[in-house]
Amino acid sequence: MQRHRVCSLAGVVFLLLPVVSVLGQGGQQISVETFYPRHAGAGRTTVINVAVPRGNEVQSAEISPGSGVTVAGITGKAASDQAIGWWELTLDVAKDATPGDRSLVLVLRNGRTAPVTISVPTHIPAISDLRITPQSNQRGLELQLSADDAAGDLGESPYLWFYADCGGEPIVGALPGKVNARIVRVLFPDLRSAAPDNAPANARCSLQVRLTDKTGIESNTLKTTLELRN
Repeated sequence: MQRHRVCSLAGVVFLLLPVVSVLGQGGQQISVETFYPRHAGAGRTTVINVAVPRGNEVQSAEISPGSGVTVAGITGKAASDQAIGWWELTLDVAKDATPGDRSLVLVLRNGRTAPVTISVPTHIPAISDLRITPQSNQRGLELQLSADDAAGDLGESPYLWFYADCGGEPIVGALPGKVNARIVRVLFPDLRSAAPDNAPANARCSLQVRLTDKTGIESNTLKTTLELRN
């Protein structure tokens, strides 16, 4: 079964997503291939990206226990040209939601997914003001963003997780950042050299980024468009 493109560059950590596992047919449970982020902060709206096997249309989602967490929307498509389809679930979490784990199950046209765990933490890093700056004499970029962490455990080198869709298979990976005061800077690779068969010479890439603090708690997700040009 087809896997996501995995990039290999010095100083860059890239993850190979697990292979989809179908546990049965018809009304049987189907395993989610991957999902992120895995944390949804109280008093926030969080978009959860979920990958399910190709051809499975997501009709609804169930959260348990549901107190304080509401599924506000579902968008996506059951991809036919790749091994998986990506769906976005928008979760609204109340300010007074009880911290702890929640079980998330997607209701599909022909079955249900096995449950995955979404956590409502006691705090969550907040990122904003994403900026992209070309590097002189290089095809790479520098990503800069502002970060706030009430618990003060962002650390000196938080990881920036990214999802880049340039029209082919999505490119997923993680990059170490450097913190100076509230500003996090990350050197971002040239996607054309990272995945030469996937990213064309000129393209508009949909980019999503998020941070994890040193305890593994994930921030909100920021989205932007990345222009690849010769």
